Amino acid sequence: MKIKLLAAAAVAVSLTGCAVGESTDAGGDYPSKALSIMAPGSPGGGWDTRARGLSSALSECKVADVDATVTNVPGAGGTIGLAQFAKKQGDPYQLMVMDSVTMLGGIVNNKSPVDLSSLTPVAGLSRGPSAIVVAKKSPYKDLKALLDDMEAKPHSVKWTGGSLGAPGHMTVAGLAKARGVAAKEVNFVPTAGGGESLNLLLSGAATVGLDTVAELRPQIEAGELRPLAVDSEERTPGIDAPTMKELGLGGEAVSTLAGVLAPAGLSKEQQQDVIGLLDKVRQSSCWKKVLERNSWTEDWKPGDEFGKVLAEQRTQVTTILGELGIGK
Repeated sequence: MKIKLLAAAAVAVSLTGCAVGESTDAGGDYPSKALSIMAPGSPGGGWDTRARGLSSALSECKVADVDATVTNVPGAGGTIGLAQFAKKQGDPYQLMVMDSVTMLGGIVNNKSPVDLSSLTPVAGLSRGPSAIVVAKKSPYKDLKALLDDMEAKPHSVKWTGGSLGAPGHMTVAGLAKARGVAAKEVNFVPTAGGGESLNLLLSGAATVGLDTVAELRPQIEAGELRPLAVDSEERTPGIDAPTMKELGLGGEAVSTLAGVLAPAGLSKEQQQDVIGLLDKVRQSSCWKKVLERNSWTEDWKPGDEFGKVLAEQRTQVTTILGELGIGK
């Protein structure tokens, strides 16, 4: 049986493959029945894109012989879906796509009673560069000129790029701090998604935006947006802009690690089975094409390595959001 997208309000996504180590199923190797995968964000956003990419890798490369049903549960920086997912204890067939900084920001910002440390880390998969952009009619030709104006008159520069406490907001806070501007003085207009941010930029309601290259690339290539910088280690193919590192601002970028979690209560054997699934997916030619298409770079952090990254970034995120006056 081929992987099947059972969509409605759903987006198909990740994970399937051969078992690693001892099977967790009484009747056969993992997975021996359908997977249920949650994307805790809206269709069209970053989590949705990743979900669709994982789903296509599963089906096109025939990684597993089971169905994968994926549901979108958007809202509150992923914490509405997180609260639902936390109830699925002990079930290795329940998985959730997320990324570290965005969800940690949502947890702090919304004072979520559920923290990522209570779940089972499966693996970090990839990182995706973000770009700082302005509309084509903008007078700003480079990031320095824009930051000069923000330093002189912080409220004159209106930023947009996701929700309060999201990676974009935290990066902007770092840029402001580097110019001696208090994080709380940043004029940041929160949005629920990339489409809303784009409308704010094109209408002139926002001065500058910050979002993933994958989401911004169509408007950049169409000439509607002008990139001023990217936060990747090296220049991003097809994006005519310097890296923040080249501009001496690499330390201000907040990089998020995309990955997959499982519920609490899994045994070590069950955790290893799910890790094995993802390892099969990430090594497939289909997934490598997904990485290339979305300008993502692989950053494989299985199991406890992923858990360590989440714990470290929890401290980083809490500190930055405290400076922004969020989550107190």
